Amino acid sequence: MLSHLLFGWAACTLGLWLAAQVLRGVRLTSFSDAIWAGALVSVLQWALTGPIFVALGIGTLGLGFLLGFITRWIASAFVVMIASALSSRLAVTGFMNALVTALIIAATSSAVRWLW
Repeated sequence: MLSHLLFGWAACTLGLWLAAQVLRGVRLTSFSDAIWAGALVSVLQWALTGPIFVALGIGTLGLGFLLGFITRWIASAFVVMIASALSSRLAVTGFMNALVTALIIAATSSAVRWLW
């Protein structure tokens, strides 16, 4: 359980750092900010992605459940936007940047999981 939590934190941290390097709309001033923001995003992902996914699924009259991957991706982007609003260390401007950041975090998580 603890290793799963640490793995998720590391993947979020690396994904956020990569997103900040690639995207102009994502700002982290240092790698220590990426570590802190990675912890925040990890906790928020754990707590909020499921409820946001269900709300989007119900709000789209079930279509969101049929297109689960896209709905979960959008829910993750909402979590990134919430983390940006809660933290002064992470700044994400615009929902498109949050979508790409969520995609980078997911890809980084998959790559780290594959290598682990």
